Amino acid sequence: MRGRILALAGVIAVLSVALAAPAAPGQTCPTIEEVRSSLTGEVLADGLVRLDARVREGDPLVFVRTATKPREVAARAKVSGTVIDVLVRPQQIITLGTAVARICRT
Repeated sequence: MRGRILALAGVIAVLSVALAAPAAPGQTCPTIEEVRSSLTGEVLADGLVRLDARVREGDPLVFVRTATKPREVAARAKVSGTVIDVLVRPQQIITLGTAVARICRT
């Protein structure tokens, strides 16, 4: 019984540290949020979020050129955290709902 309690306490301690600390390179992220485009258009290089960028909720991640405007925000961060994956590239045509980035929530 004592061994089980110690093992459980160890698991709880590890989970507490894993959930409290932001993910470092090579570590798993406790919560990953996928961000999708709210517009259709051509991805612009200027303003495209970079891998490992720290972002806050509401920060623009991707700008596109649409049929009616030369520059418009297509996706914003839904959470604060670190960008762990950029899924689009400049000059790529994306549509409404295209996954554009993944953020590790911190």
